[in-house]
Amino acid sequence: MLFEIIEPKYLMLNGKNAFPGVTYENFLIDVINCSHFFSEKRPIMEHYRLVEEQSNGEDDVYSSTYQLDFKLLVDTDVMRERNKNMPEVDYSQMSKGFIFTKTRKKVSNIPPNNILNDIEECKIDDLRKECYKNNTIASIIKNLKKPKNIFMYYPYEYAGVTKAMMWNFEERATHIFENILIYRDELCLQKDTFICFKINQFFVILEWENKHLVIRDSVDEILCANYQDAKQYSVY
Repeated sequence: MLFEIIEPKYLMLNGKNAFPGVTYENFLIDVINCSHFFSEKRPIMEHYRLVEEQSNGEDDVYSSTYQLDFKLLVDTDVMRERNKNMPEVDYSQMSKGFIFTKTRKKVSNIPPNNILNDIEECKIDDLRKECYKNNTIASIIKNLKKPKNIFMYYPYEYAGVTKAMMWNFEERATHIFENILIYRDELCLQKDTFICFKINQFFVILEWENKHLVIRDSVDEILCANYQDAKQYSVY
């Protein structure tokens, strides 16, 4: 393997329990707002905003003309073990400008994130019968059944990817996701589906269209301040 796979730190997955009000959604909204593709779906003087409180299944992101729902592509077992190892945070000195964190002694090993393999192995007939390999796939299909514009983000990063490696990226991504997305098409929801990967310094956004994933945009990480903070200050 010529490129490196970088595992996400805790805060870059779901840090809301460690840092109040902070999750991966806080840097994905930067990606959306810095995307030329998504800028064409909103009024020129408007920005996308995160829904602060969700009580009735609202979308995560909204403008006056377009809405999106963020979904994280992580194996449920991975998140369960990550949460067991969640760091302790002391806010008692926050008024003085100090927040202290202490990484717990890990009580368990983090299992590999096999979600892409599991998605690739999904069969259309099994999906139609609601027969799922594991809870992760069941959760993904539950989300895909919702009549919403879905933006799925795979938080494991690829570094050192060359232009030559990228030439068949759309084909490879299509092969992985085509069965679950064809199944979504069969539901006739008339909603958009996007998948985002972090490759080198870019967030690469693909859209499902005509049974194929097509690259629509790429956003440089330098434009995403919340991502930079999460990457630098995540406690583990």
